[in-house]
Amino acid sequence: MSGSLNSNRLCFGVFEADLARAELFNRGRQVRIENQPFQMLLILLERPGEVVTREELQKRLWPADTFVEFDSGLNTAIKKLRYALGDSADNPTFIETVPRRGYRFIAPVTINGFGEPVAAAEASVSHGAVAPPASKSYFPVGIRESKRVAAIVVAALGLVAVSLGFRMWISRDRSFSMEKTEIVRLTDTGKVVGAAIAPDGRFVVYALHDRGAISLWLRQMATSSDVQILPPDENYLFPRLTFSPDSNYIYFVRNDPNQPGINNLFVMPALGGPVRLLIKDIDSPVSFSPDGREFVFTRGIPPRNEVQVRLANAGGSGERLLATLPGADPGFQRGATWSPNGRTIVVPFSLSGKGRHILASVVVADGTVRALYESPAAIGRPLWLPDGNTLLLVLNDRSDRGQFWIISYPGGEARRLTNDLADYDLSPDVTHNGRTVVAVAGNVVSNLWVAPASDTSKSRQITSGQLPLFRVAEGPEGKLLAWSLDGKLWILNADGTQRALFTEVPSVGSATYCGGFVLFNSYRTGRAELIRVDSEGANANVLVGGNFRSLVCAPDGKSVFYRDLSAPKIWGVPIQGGAPEQVAQIPVQGSTGPLGISPDGKLLAYPFEDFGPVPTEKLAIVPLGTGSKPKLLNAPGGIWGGFSLYWSADGKRLQYLLTRDGATNIWEQPLDGGDPKQLTRFTSGEIFDFAWSRDRQRLLLSRGEITSDVVMLSNLR
Repeated sequence: MSGSLNSNRLCFGVFEADLARAELFNRGRQVRIENQPFQMLLILLERPGEVVTREELQKRLWPADTFVEFDSGLNTAIKKLRYALGDSADNPTFIETVPRRGYRFIAPVTINGFGEPVAAAEASVSHGAVAPPASKSYFPVGIRESKRVAAIVVAALGLVAVSLGFRMWISRDRSFSMEKTEIVRLTDTGKVVGAAIAPDGRFVVYALHDRGAISLWLRQMATSSDVQILPPDENYLFPRLTFSPDSNYIYFVRNDPNQPGINNLFVMPALGGPVRLLIKDIDSPVSFSPDGREFVFTRGIPPRNEVQVRLANAGGSGERLLATLPGADPGFQRGATWSPNGRTIVVPFSLSGKGRHILASVVVADGTVRALYESPAAIGRPLWLPDGNTLLLVLNDRSDRGQFWIISYPGGEARRLTNDLADYDLSPDVTHNGRTVVAVAGNVVSNLWVAPASDTSKSRQITSGQLPLFRVAEGPEGKLLAWSLDGKLWILNADGTQRALFTEVPSVGSATYCGGFVLFNSYRTGRAELIRVDSEGANANVLVGGNFRSLVCAPDGKSVFYRDLSAPKIWGVPIQGGAPEQVAQIPVQGSTGPLGISPDGKLLAYPFEDFGPVPTEKLAIVPLGTGSKPKLLNAPGGIWGGFSLYWSADGKRLQYLLTRDGATNIWEQPLDGGDPKQLTRFTSGEIFDFAWSRDRQRLLLSRGEITSDVVMLSNLR
């Protein structure tokens, strides 16, 4: 085996063929397969969708001077190959028998995952000729070469149809009008974490989260009465909720207490009753086919950064793979939904480490995937409306606030519907007639607090008002820098007075004061830029562009470090400008949180989520230097997603945010071992961010509360 593909993997379904090592893997586990069946597999993978004749297989697998019963040998090799793949000759997933001719590989095949499809006449395993990756769309190969000519004709006609259809969609009466829409709050607990509405509109089910446990409640819309149908339980993950097509049953997902990190699908009567397990290892809500006989769901494969789109019968049997999304972040799974005509499934996913979110369509007949819409911000679960030409969903805007949008199908044109102060969650639900939607709407209150380092119990609130301030840091001349959800950076006096806009640069993210300058990342151009401004917020200069997070200033103020989201690396760049340099490597099998730098500037630390086999959270400490390996400490669950990580003044402990018993506090963990200890003593509310003044005499906090309740939007059409 020679050529440029020797370092690549051919991926199909849950399988990977490693060309360099001549090995086959199923979800990362090696599959035992003899050499001859494996070589047959490689020959078929050279030309997916094409017929490979038995004569060609004979010539490729056996030298000319070999004496063997070829028909018997071919039959044996194909049986062994199908056995290794778990495939069937009668109902094939991978290898189709073409009577009296040969065999055809019918599953989508990609090289090393996202964006590198293997196509007939475009890639050759034996010669290593690889087609250039698609620039914007995700196009795994279709399963029938004979469909290509027809597809070209259909595409030509489709261009006309899409053009005309989109013009009609634009010019028609805008039936989606927020002027006619009524928004009603259905709950007032402030603790709802997920909701769904029955297809016929009779019921709304919602999950209530209180002090670490989640209960399930049902509202009967005719009487406006609520009843608890499942008691509080720490293992429930009710945000993944779906009603059956007849509105009589509720499907939900919850943790498996015996397998951390694994979720299972259950079903129960809508009015309460016995709970029954349907499917193990599921990561999204389900969506039913139009006839109600099947449902679709997604499953993440963390070690490979992959999400699978899978189908099953309504009773949980017959689970099977429809399509694979290589490069997709397993931690972002909002759920796929089935079109009204049953031909298409749409699914949102996030490209791991690339800061891109894709809404993809999947053809039910053959698993072909294409990109429908792309966004730099999160895309929520799409809801098909009855016309089959429109998708309703929640998109996060630049300030990370969820709002309702509609997207045309198949054109992929987006139009915003709402622009209010609510923050809608990414998993709304809609009735069968498309007239009523339920969603969880969040409301945030967050203000700045300050406490003396000598006694953090003497904290006091220094701001109040309608504008939630989420991030805080000390700025020039002892003033405070604060970031709001609308992407603006503000400056305040040390006592919280005289708030003013610090810079005109829009879409600001995290900020730090470093070496007499203020540095922050901005998404003003649609991609992240590291920008430096002076102490007055003016004279903006771009230090570096890319996809990065977690800015931290070196103690000497001469450079700033950041985490690269597109690669497992930490970089440093001089404050005065210059080429960035890699300063540390991050393990690739997990995800990282915010960076913290030691007082002497020699060590970096970050929370680390190790994906498996049992997902755990750890703290990594790494010396500056690309060849250094991190030291890992065990950490309590829940610290990974925070904004802040700091070292103690003596460099012997790490400080992070941790929520316990309904309140967030700062905790300290010794580097030499031992249990973490609580530093602050708040008994309620959340701390969103914290920072120390440069002289370590003051503790700065952003504190508040996030409330979330079910809202119903009616008369949408």
